[in-house]
Amino acid sequence: MRRLPALLLTLAAAPATAPAARAAVLATDLPCYQETQDVVVGGTAFAPTAPVAISQDDAPFGTADTDPAGAFQRKFAAPELGRDVREQVFTLKGIDSALNTATTTYRTTKIFADFTPDTGDPKTLKVRFSVNGFGLLRREPSVYLHYVSPRGKARRDVRLGRAVGTCGKIRSTRHRHLFPFTAERGRWVLQFDTNKTYKRATSKSKYIWVRKPVEIFNR
Repeated sequence: MRRLPALLLTLAAAPATAPAARAAVLATDLPCYQETQDVVVGGTAFAPTAPVAISQDDAPFGTADTDPAGAFQRKFAAPELGRDVREQVFTLKGIDSALNTATTTYRTTKIFADFTPDTGDPKTLKVRFSVNGFGLLRREPSVYLHYVSPRGKARRDVRLGRAVGTCGKIRSTRHRHLFPFTAERGRWVLQFDTNKTYKRATSKSKYIWVRKPVEIFNR
């Protein structure tokens, strides 16, 4: 019992522990962007009213000035992807003069739809379809293929599958006939989109779409 007062005195004399400092955070407003689309990156818990050096994939990218709370926001265009690149991950890093550091990643994608092989008799050709970028507006949507005749009328609507992943892609469907019916001669349009039934896509359409012409000639 004699030791209890000494123990209490020792605890009372111990200094209070300071709250842990917040770690710097870097984040983009979306996880995936169409190539050349505006990306918004924001940072918090950096040094107040100070420049933050930003790099992308370890290459100097620019600077952003923080506000008195140590936060900033900056906008830039997502990189244009190479001809044969459909989707790519980029790493952003921010560091200030106090060596507060944070990193984040984002993806850039092409809006893409096609089939392989792309040569052969369209009346008998079997292909695999693939799409990229169809999840930019809606998470993991179903993707449909609409066959539009040379007269501009929808002949058939076919569900290809669900576009999965951060940007929304179908890497490859099973083999199927390019035309699942006997197609007349002329210029057909294959429209890929996220609508169950066909409506002609335009630049004002509020959904992801790709249109591809296919010409059928007489044998």
